[in-house]
Amino acid sequence: MEYPKLRFGLEAVPVHHAGRSFILLRDRLGYNDKPVLLHPEFAPFLALMDGRHTIRDIQAFILRRTGQLVHSDQIQEVVRLLDENLLLDNARFAKHVQNEMQRFREDPIRRLRHAGKSYPAEAHELRSFLDAMLEAALPTVQGIDVEAADPSQYDGLSNIADPQGRGTHAGVSPRSALVGLMAPHIDMRAGATTFGCAYGILGRMKPPDVWVILGTGHEPIENAFAMTLKDFETPLGLVACDRHLASEIVRRAPQDILVGECAHNREHTIEFQAVFLAHVQPEARIVPILCSFDVADWASQKPVIDRFCDALREAANQVETSVGFLASVDLAHIGPRYGDDFVPSRFTVQEHMEADQKLLEALREPNPDAFMDQILRDGNGRKICGVPPLYVLSRVLQGSAQGRVLHHDHVVVDPQGSFVTFAAMAFVASKRAEP
Repeated sequence: MEYPKLRFGLEAVPVHHAGRSFILLRDRLGYNDKPVLLHPEFAPFLALMDGRHTIRDIQAFILRRTGQLVHSDQIQEVVRLLDENLLLDNARFAKHVQNEMQRFREDPIRRLRHAGKSYPAEAHELRSFLDAMLEAALPTVQGIDVEAADPSQYDGLSNIADPQGRGTHAGVSPRSALVGLMAPHIDMRAGATTFGCAYGILGRMKPPDVWVILGTGHEPIENAFAMTLKDFETPLGLVACDRHLASEIVRRAPQDILVGECAHNREHTIEFQAVFLAHVQPEARIVPILCSFDVADWASQKPVIDRFCDALREAANQVETSVGFLASVDLAHIGPRYGDDFVPSRFTVQEHMEADQKLLEALREPNPDAFMDQILRDGNGRKICGVPPLYVLSRVLQGSAQGRVLHHDHVVVDPQGSFVTFAAMAFVASKRAEP
């Protein structure tokens, strides 16, 4: 406490509450679900809480910078508040993490973490909640042509604007095999129609028996990929892990993909997809894999990443059951909330929705090299939250599938106009890959 240090995984966001300005300090990692509101005058010394400055150092800095004397007991009170909320890098936080990781390892089930916050915790309420999303997407899903007998006429992507002009969808033949899916992991309410389109297509085509869910890991993961063999708990029941396929993948992977398993404990990206699958395809089994690498990692570790993709494809071809790949991703993150120094306008939104279309076109093939070329042009300056799962998805399905855009949308997330874009796509076996 003498040398307070803020821990990794926090973000500070300016907010307005009751006509006043505050700094909202919250935990991206989810160890503390209750954000802390601080007065703006305390902002300068947050940067000094790096483990190298004492409370007296912080007090002296504020006096020199502002001429204002802040009493040490005021600073100590803020430090105490941060400590109680597990926002400091100290023994208290380390012990909490250790205990939580031990509980996770000993539990055979990956427990739900976001029920009651991101979606209803009660089964009947959750069913109504998810049904409303599917119903919202119904006009788009019903517009998908499933009458044609010849799958070959769907070799190209023929986009049709939806009635509101907000998204696109494409013809999909029911005689093609559904082998892949792209769904968002944005807040479920914000992405309701896009979620509904992604999972509505499962009612129009026969889905695979097993989904390898490629979740976005929002924090670094050892060896870039982390699998868990645990079943996923949802308010609608357990979604079972297919341990046979999972074991095949572990055996073939060029690196240890179980060492980072604890990353699944709080990550929401696979949990959201498990909740939907429990509703629309309750008999489905899953293989949950978190993916986390940045563009620099991709450049330096491409051979091992590609070998892992090959291991996924080989394992899926080895087992007798039908296997599909589901990428849980969002796209661009733009605006002050995400570190940009400008306030977006509607033209900014249009610009990034159009840039998304180039990514989606590369994924449609799918062409992993063309996809990464788009990302590398600006070093992922658009902050695509899903590069690793999308690269893996496109490489695994390359040459054997074609993608169809089902819906493409965005949501504004704060008063400064910051926004996130996202999309849903279905991937069907290409003609040359069909038996």
